[in-house]
Amino acid sequence: MRVGFFTYGMDRSLSGIGRYAVELTRALRRLEPGLEVVLLNPYPRSELGWYREFETYPLPILARVPLAATLGNLVLHQAARRLGLDVLHDPCGIAPFLVPSPGYRRVVTVHDAVPLATPDLQPLATRLVFRTLVPWTRFSADAVLTVSHHAAADLERLAGIPRAKLHVTYNGVNPPPPMGEAEVRGVLERLGIEPPYFLYVGNLVARKNLPRLVQAFRLLREEVPEARLVIVGARQWKSHEVFRQDLTNVLVPGYVSDDDLHALYYGARALAFPSLYEGFGIPAVEAMAHGTPVLTSSASSLPEVVGEAALLVDPASAESIRDGLRTLWHDAALREELRRKGLERARMFTWEQTALSTLEVYRRLVDS
Repeated sequence: MRVGFFTYGMDRSLSGIGRYAVELTRALRRLEPGLEVVLLNPYPRSELGWYREFETYPLPILARVPLAATLGNLVLHQAARRLGLDVLHDPCGIAPFLVPSPGYRRVVTVHDAVPLATPDLQPLATRLVFRTLVPWTRFSADAVLTVSHHAAADLERLAGIPRAKLHVTYNGVNPPPPMGEAEVRGVLERLGIEPPYFLYVGNLVARKNLPRLVQAFRLLREEVPEARLVIVGARQWKSHEVFRQDLTNVLVPGYVSDDDLHALYYGARALAFPSLYEGFGIPAVEAMAHGTPVLTSSASSLPEVVGEAALLVDPASAESIRDGLRTLWHDAALREELRRKGLERARMFTWEQTALSTLEVYRRLVDS
C-alpha cells in the first residue's frame, strides 16, 4: 500500500499537528514495514530531518493556505495519480478535496472543531476552510479521522459530517528520555529559569486562554510572590494579547528544542494548561508522561483525555484557575497523587496505537 501525506504547515518548527504527522508516519513504518509513505511536501527547502526519512514529492505551489485550499484538489489529485497512491491523507485538516476521484482513497484528519464552535478564536483563513472544505468532506472524503470522541461529536453536530464517516484515533506520546537532576538543572540555568515554576506548553494563540492564565497567575502572586510561570511555544495569531499584561515572574523563552522541553517538563511544579478548546491536548499527556502534575480545563476534550489524572478548572474563570494553581503550589500530597495517576494514564496513549487505528481505516477503504 502506498500512502501520500500532504505536509502543509510542516516547514520549520512543528506544532501539535506537525508532530502528529511526524509520529504517525514513523509509527506506521514500524507497524507495517511494507507500507510505502510518500510526503507531498510544499517546502522542498525545509531542513526538517523528517523529509529525509521518507520518499518525498515537492509541491511548492501549495505552500500557502489560499493556494492549498483552492488549487489543492487538482495538484494533489495529479500527484496521487502520478505516484500511484492507494491513499491520499491530509493530516493537517485543510481537506482540499472538492470532488471524489477514482483510483485512490481520500482521508483527512480534522483535529478539532474550534473554528465552528468558537469562531472568534481563529483567524479568518481558518474559519473559511472550516465553513467550506471541512463540511464538504462528508461528500469528498472517504474517511475523516479525529483525535477524540468530543471532537467527533462536534464535527458531526457543527460540520454535518456523518458519524459513520468519522473515526476516532487518539494521539500518542513517546516515552520521555530519563534525565538526571543535574542535567535538568543545567538546561534551566541556561534558559534563565529558576524553580519552582508552573509551565505552559503550546502555541501562543487565542484559544489557549493565555491572557486569562496570566491574569490568574497575577492573582496567585498576591499570595505567593515567589511563584513563577514559564510559557513555552511559538507566537501565532493574537499572541500579542499575552504581552499586554504585567509579566512579572513570567518567562517566555519561545519555541524550544525537544531536549529543552523534556527538561522543562521534568523541572516544573505542574503544567498549567487551562485551554478553552482542545481536540485532544498533547501537552497534557506529555506532562503526565514526564510525571508532571497537570492542571487543565474542564471543557472540550480535556476531561476525556486526562480522566482522573489531572486537576480540572473552569477555563472561563481566572479565579478558578488561580485556585487550582494555589492548590498545586501548596499541596505536595496532591502533586504526588497526580504524578502517579498521570504516569499510568499516559501509558494509554501511544503512537503505535494511533498508527494501528489509522491503518485499520486505510485497509477498510482500500479493500472496499
